[in-house]
Amino acid sequence: MATTETTQIDVEEAGPDKRTVAALTEVMTVLDSIGRVRDAPGLFLVNSSSGSEYLVDTIQGTCECPWQQYNPSQECKHRKRVGFVTGERPIPEWIDADALDDQFGMHVDGEPRRAVADGGVAQARVDDGGVTDPAEDPFAVRSEDEPRTKRAKRESIDVAFLEQPGVYEVHSASDSRYEVDVLEETCSCPDTADQCKHLRRVDIEIREGLVPRPDGKLPDA
Repeated sequence: MATTETTQIDVEEAGPDKRTVAALTEVMTVLDSIGRVRDAPGLFLVNSSSGSEYLVDTIQGTCECPWQQYNPSQECKHRKRVGFVTGERPIPEWIDADALDDQFGMHVDGEPRRAVADGGVAQARVDDGGVTDPAEDPFAVRSEDEPRTKRAKRESIDVAFLEQPGVYEVHSASDSRYEVDVLEETCSCPDTADQCKHLRRVDIEIREGLVPRPDGKLPDA
């Protein structure tokens, strides 16, 4: 998590907009697939460190937060945060990757982009609060990935071999535990999709040799 020292970025170095600094460094969670924003393109829920929840509409350019209501012609930190985590706007070159909020972009479908020295932008992946190069990384999110594949790669998910043949236990970021059967292609989670994010994560970890194969043998056996 960004410490007090790392978030105290000099405004002259960061740029004139303190809300941009707050959008990058403050603790916020952006969600795009639950409650009011489920199956609602352009709508996002932003949960702040104070426990407040605001609806951001990227199509209308609005946010429910009080600051935005009093400053309708400007852009609040919640709208800016949504833009950064979805890749709609590049993360400025001046921001130290260590100062980014640890949860930056973990719960939305998007590909954060990092501004580079020549004025362009580069695709990036958020890893433990930092932005990393996705080359050769099995968990790097790519533009062609389906939404559930992006979540499977991005979210904090622990996979453990449970029993033969091909049964695994998945411990999700929400502290829920599910049973995945890769041979039957089933998962005990509530997701009714053909292949949920847990099945996809287990498949990735098997292919990368991070967990035993369905027959229980170690990857190098």
